[in-house]
Amino acid sequence: MARLTYVIPTMVAFFLCSAMAVDLRNLNDKTVPWYGQVIPPEPFRGFYGKIVQCMWSLEPVCGKQVYARIFNPSTSVDDYCCRNIAKVGVTCNRYLGWALSLFEKFKRYAGLIDMRSKIIFIDCIKRKL
Repeated sequence: MARLTYVIPTMVAFFLCSAMAVDLRNLNDKTVPWYGQVIPPEPFRGFYGKIVQCMWSLEPVCGKQVYARIFNPSTSVDDYCCRNIAKVGVTCNRYLGWALSLFEKFKRYAGLIDMRSKIIFIDCIKRKL
């Protein structure tokens, strides 16, 4: 059981690193926004398991575009990533944003992350790609 408790948060860290296209061999990369952050406990049992499932559907380049768009609305999400985001689905989109907002560094942005991730998803769906 102790191993599973370690594996799931590690997978979440993998997702977040993938979203920013970070080389996992260098986990001490100070350029990632969550550098030095403690992986928070699950808000409910199985949450990180769901995140891992979602993570496998989201292309790293698309995660990077979504992250950039959340914190810098002047950036954009391209058509390829909009198709990917639509394929991932609304539930995964919400969970991935929620996971980011659980980190202490991002808690104060939880409302912003939630609102902008919804906007990004809706904009992508409206494109009807």
